[in-house]
Amino acid sequence: MATKKVKDHAKKILKDIFGYDVFRPMQEEIIHSLLDGKDAFVLMPTGGGKSMCYQIPSIMREGTGIIVSPLISLMKDQVDALKRCGVNAAYYNSSLKMAESKDILDRFEAGELDLLYVAPERLLTKAFLKRLETIKVSLIAVDEAHCVSQWGHDFRPEYVRLGELRDIMPDVPMIALTATADEHTREDIAERLKLTKAKRFISSFDRPNIRYLIAEKRQPLTQVLQFLEDWKDSSGIIYCLSRKRVEDMAVNLQRHGIRAAAYHAGMPGRSRDRVQDDFLRDRVKVIVATIAFGMGVDKPNVRFVIHHDLPKSIESYYQETGRAGRDGLESEALMLYGSGDVNLVRRLIENVENIEQRRVEVHKLNSMVALAEALTCRRRVLLGYFGENMEDACDNCDICLDPPETFDASELASLAVKTVKSVKGDFGVGYVVDVLRGSKNARIKEHHHDRLKVHGAGKDINGDEWLSIMRQLIHRGYFSQDISKRAALRMTKKATDLLKGETVILAKYKPGIKRKLRRFSQARDAVLLKKLEALREKLADKEDVAPYSLVSDVALTEMSVLTGKVGLDDLALISGMGKHKLDEYGEAFVEVLNAHADSSASQKQQGSNIPKLMAKGPAPNDSQSHTWSLYKRGHTVVEIAAMEGISEKTVMNHFIALIRAAMHIEVPKLIEDFEQLMLELDEADPYASLTEIKRDLSVQLTNEEFRLVLAWREAIGVN
Repeated sequence: MATKKVKDHAKKILKDIFGYDVFRPMQEEIIHSLLDGKDAFVLMPTGGGKSMCYQIPSIMREGTGIIVSPLISLMKDQVDALKRCGVNAAYYNSSLKMAESKDILDRFEAGELDLLYVAPERLLTKAFLKRLETIKVSLIAVDEAHCVSQWGHDFRPEYVRLGELRDIMPDVPMIALTATADEHTREDIAERLKLTKAKRFISSFDRPNIRYLIAEKRQPLTQVLQFLEDWKDSSGIIYCLSRKRVEDMAVNLQRHGIRAAAYHAGMPGRSRDRVQDDFLRDRVKVIVATIAFGMGVDKPNVRFVIHHDLPKSIESYYQETGRAGRDGLESEALMLYGSGDVNLVRRLIENVENIEQRRVEVHKLNSMVALAEALTCRRRVLLGYFGENMEDACDNCDICLDPPETFDASELASLAVKTVKSVKGDFGVGYVVDVLRGSKNARIKEHHHDRLKVHGAGKDINGDEWLSIMRQLIHRGYFSQDISKRAALRMTKKATDLLKGETVILAKYKPGIKRKLRRFSQARDAVLLKKLEALREKLADKEDVAPYSLVSDVALTEMSVLTGKVGLDDLALISGMGKHKLDEYGEAFVEVLNAHADSSASQKQQGSNIPKLMAKGPAPNDSQSHTWSLYKRGHTVVEIAAMEGISEKTVMNHFIALIRAAMHIEVPKLIEDFEQLMLELDEADPYASLTEIKRDLSVQLTNEEFRLVLAWREAIGVN
């Protein structure tokens, strides 16, 4: 057991080196386990803080921590970030020149490194393994551990041999880390890496800061452009299935004034490296890419991920959407879903030669389709796939924000459970639906299931509706699917309880359902944030590093809400501002913050004639907040209506709600002859009805304009 002294030392490193006051869930326990010399298996979502789990023990334990990673670019990013914090770290891979490799190996042998990131093919060479016989190794971390498993979505043959390390260094603690692994993949990883006795740390897969949105693909370019309106000047990734589609989308975005670039495996290596570097340095804001991009990019301030086409699996979708919001700030993941995409992916899977692998990929695709066509909370479906049960809806996905119509499905759900119970065997969703619908195909006759009492009992419900019902029952935990048995349905305890008369409410199936996508509102001092970003960019250019590795977006956001004069002590309370960063950059940020405070105070004095509004209604909802953000950017009523796909009348109603929430709308600029109108309202008969007052005005107003003016007068305190 780690002593109090050791635990306090770990917390001190967390604060002094990395600039954080508290550990995230499970981090501390994992770190203590490694410090005690024990193995660990860590399943933690992207952005959950996996790296810290091995970085701190590597710094604290005697010797060098060896971090196995398949991704050259990710190694460089992590090493750069560690150096920014004052940690002795290096990487050893094929991108290095001979002299650089020799220098790093010399430092490794001299014990000068806290961490060494190594590609698996370099680590497993005879020469490198021989070096390990004479060098003190503090721990071994296998990152992206799902690459070792045939059940994983990114199997890599070179990872299979990593299990040898357990035999070569039996006394060195080993940690395997992944963000995407279902139950079968976890077991395979533990067996191949010889970590079957390691303690497992299974974190929630939930990424609450990401809003999941899935929309029917209609006019994809228009849909993408409308979506990007809300994320101007923000970093994002758009995934497409084909190289041609990638290039076409990138060109179209550039024509619309968006700093976008294409990225795919068909481009020359130097071009790909340049695009990736431009993205990391914020010279390019939007990357349009095939899945060749992203796995090696640890850019924490990606604000959105768009899937123009359907991913091949939920693991891929989860990992790719997980590239958004790694810093914990609000982010969105949009997927455009069309049936044509499903057929395209199916054709790609048919080209897989290994029959077993093809079967696994078909199951994964079917699960992905089930997510896209889900009528229940997206997050519940997503987490359920990884074996995590979520009781309450998330209130942060398109289904929760714009729920479909529901119905009492108790009888149908009970019939579905009875059918699965009756067929007794390894049968999937499609087969069970065929039995319910009364099919007499050869397979059903072969198993004599046409003689069952339940055969044809659900023939009045069409096949698509039954598929929807079955998927919802899976998502809600009544059935599980056994991937090793062709996704065979398995009843859970919840299904048994359902037969006792439980009420089940499900969503009604509606093909081609279309939903409006609602947005976040972002509360922060936007002007100050721009100034802080400009300073960060200037400092990053000077040091030739990515801006986010210097100071994170989280830190800048926290700085942007500081008020009044500040000092270095105030910045020490900002997330990620460790001692090294405060010493290097603290004074420069304090100078910008205090200059802005002086400027704001001056502007407040000059703008004291702006009327102070009193809140007369509730806080704005998401749609109203979205309208507010567009209005603040200078868009007109007509433009806002077009951008949001709503009527001008609705925009005016949003304005009324915003004013009642004490948010300043320049009503005098929206209404013609405003001064004359105000005079007439001041002189109006106080006992007259609103209809009579509006009728007697010389200024012609719509009902919405009249209500807007009245809301404004009420908010500024005019009777």
